Amino acid sequence: MNLIAVLEAIMLERNVTRAAASLAMSQPAVSNALRRARKLTKDQLFLKTATGVQPTSRMVAMWPEIHRSLTAIRASFAPDDFDPGSDTTSFRIAVTDSLAMEGVSAITLKLQAASPRARVSFAVHTHEDSLEGIDRGALDCAVGMFASLPREVHVQSLRTDRYVCVMRSGHELAQSLSLDQFTAAAHVLATPSGLELGLVDGWLSLTGRTRTIVAVVNHFADALRIAAQSDLLTCVPLGFFNGPWRAIADERQLVVRDLPFETEKLLYKLIWHERLHTHPAHQWFRSLVGDVCGSPRDGSSIEDAAPATQA
Repeated sequence: MNLIAVLEAIMLERNVTRAAASLAMSQPAVSNALRRARKLTKDQLFLKTATGVQPTSRMVAMWPEIHRSLTAIRASFAPDDFDPGSDTTSFRIAVTDSLAMEGVSAITLKLQAASPRARVSFAVHTHEDSLEGIDRGALDCAVGMFASLPREVHVQSLRTDRYVCVMRSGHELAQSLSLDQFTAAAHVLATPSGLELGLVDGWLSLTGRTRTIVAVVNHFADALRIAAQSDLLTCVPLGFFNGPWRAIADERQLVVRDLPFETEKLLYKLIWHERLHTHPAHQWFRSLVGDVCGSPRDGSSIEDAAPATQA
């Protein structure tokens, strides 16, 4: 059992030093346990890489049952009368960029107030990374927009939103924005994945049009800063604009316009794996995350969001 716990830590951390720290063990002790596991399985289990280790095909095959079994064992020892005040669970979550600016601090503060001995670690969210993290157990839950999910993943709807177009108040398109003008303008795209196209481009393609993207950034806040100081347009979720960026947007006199073509609503979801579905501590933490990320922000219309110079 001790060896299995070590293998789990290395698999989650992909680094022997970090695995030792998470287990409160010395690195030589973890390395020694790994050597014993290699001898028992007659497999290397993990291979060195430039940044740590990666699992062998044998370890990948063993992993689902190892992690499922350890989770079940830990859940069986969890008290039925869960007490957040004395709980010491370490929670791992990824939150999408448009909610992270507000959600990360709110989750941390609310957790600290209710469960001062617990710990939370945040990971950068992309669709692929979060699904992979949920699958292998590196993440306990994730908040994002997930179009499709594996059967073993549970989902809870949190809130809806929509994309809008943002530009500086002195922009020539600030008073009116047609489809031709939108596609003719230069844009900055915000996407955590770094892909060259985003959701807006998918919807735009249904009209038979494309737009010119001259910059790709990883955060919506960066895209708004660029738009405030240039003639570039950017598209962001209205809830993000109304939330943490509202005061800055008012100060910089940014203008919000509806997109001049048909789009779909954004649906934010909280996801987690079946193996943690009935775990008391994780049920409680997911409720906390849902309270923080599920409440719609005040001001869901462009009229509510717009500064004084809005057309």
